[in-house]
Amino acid sequence: METVISGIQKIYLFKKEINIMILKITLVGRSNVGKSSIFNFLTQNNSSLVSSTKQTTRDRNYGFFFIKNHKFCVIDTAGIEYIEKLEGKESLQIDSYKQTRIAMYESNFLIFVVDAYTGVTHLDFFILKKIRKTNKPIFLLINKIDKINLNSHVVDFYNFGIEKICKISILHRSGISDFFEKIWIFYKEIFEKKYNKDIFYNSFKSEICINVCFLGKPNSGKSTLINSLLNKNRMITSPIPGTTRDIIKDSLYYKNIEYIFTDTAGIKKRNKRSTFLEHISEKNSINIIQRNQVVVIVIDAFVGVCAQDLSIIHTTIKSGKSFFIVLNKWDLISLTKKTKIKNFIKNRLRFIKNITVIYMTALYKTGMSKIINQINIIYKESLKTFSTSYLTNILNQAILQHPLPSGVTGKVIRLKYAHLGQKNPIFIIIHGTQIQHIPLTYKKYLMHFFQKELQIQNTPIKLFFKNNINPYIHKKNRK
Repeated sequence: METVISGIQKIYLFKKEINIMILKITLVGRSNVGKSSIFNFLTQNNSSLVSSTKQTTRDRNYGFFFIKNHKFCVIDTAGIEYIEKLEGKESLQIDSYKQTRIAMYESNFLIFVVDAYTGVTHLDFFILKKIRKTNKPIFLLINKIDKINLNSHVVDFYNFGIEKICKISILHRSGISDFFEKIWIFYKEIFEKKYNKDIFYNSFKSEICINVCFLGKPNSGKSTLINSLLNKNRMITSPIPGTTRDIIKDSLYYKNIEYIFTDTAGIKKRNKRSTFLEHISEKNSINIIQRNQVVVIVIDAFVGVCAQDLSIIHTTIKSGKSFFIVLNKWDLISLTKKTKIKNFIKNRLRFIKNITVIYMTALYKTGMSKIINQINIIYKESLKTFSTSYLTNILNQAILQHPLPSGVTGKVIRLKYAHLGQKNPIFIIIHGTQIQHIPLTYKKYLMHFFQKELQIQNTPIKLFFKNNINPYIHKKNRK
């Protein structure tokens, strides 16, 4: 593969927003002060999980919001703990802290979020000491002011010596307008005058933008695979199942194409979900399918294709999205067993017609170019355009090879013509009479026939059958 540029770490602009300044803001603070709730409110989505459980957020998460038609990038981070006491003990928390450090150093200024209900803690002073080492401007945001008397705990936060302070309640949406106004004044006063040269511009113009999400069971290697594609340690990886919780996005620019990769939480069986947090995290993983154009299903080759993998594949098929399968950790299979394993996997996936399966090892970055090439193939297939006459001709060929059965009422089923309803995914509308009596097996036959003739083996096709109504039927009934 050629040298690639990891997008979100360097630039935060989409292809239509060339040469527009975007300020990067990082939310920092201890656990449970409301950083993720603030992030979700600013970005107007629920990509960051919100829970009373400590260390819910682990990776850094990016989003965008607007103030007075000016676009800002906000970064959600994990809660900071006493890292010195964790070294050699909690590797996940250390990895989360490293992600937070990266976010702090790459941002233009920091929003230090504190909890008014709890008040000033020793950990707050510890965090303030850490963030001051970055030499970034700091904005103090006091959250949860609805729970206390404003004069009791809030005054203690002025001992931090931070000039810019704002008090809000993100739960009750109080103080938000004042918060936006102070952020705007902070930006105007400091960055337009002093740091104007440090604010970057987008110098890349991507002709195509492809959204790709990665699904699979916990510990199948989704985060490692994305890290290998990006050629950096963007996602936290660990042998502990369930490491990824939030919906994490990052971009890759390659040959004038922008690939937006979405990492998701591992999907377990319903009876294996032990906490409500796991339930919400996995529900978000399923919902994210509809926002992407290509789905990559990652399976642990060493474990093999199990019932939960088949369930994930079935969910993806029902969504109508284009997908392919990656058999990860292929290096763990011995040479003598690889052929046997391939035949076994092929047998388990026999219900899927012509699906592409890529065998690779994300840890050693083997097979990366195959994944990019397959994404390009699927994307091009999903954008193909077909004329009505061409689709109707294919429909007639299918009927000639396998004639339509009679309906249950004995009336003849006729399919007259077909036309393209939409692209990505491909949606074909077939007009006819007595279509409500077409068997499900015949509909599947038509779908596979269209896939074969249109040469889009990797892209699912949705067929919609529409009954043609006789305009003279009402006149006949009157007579």
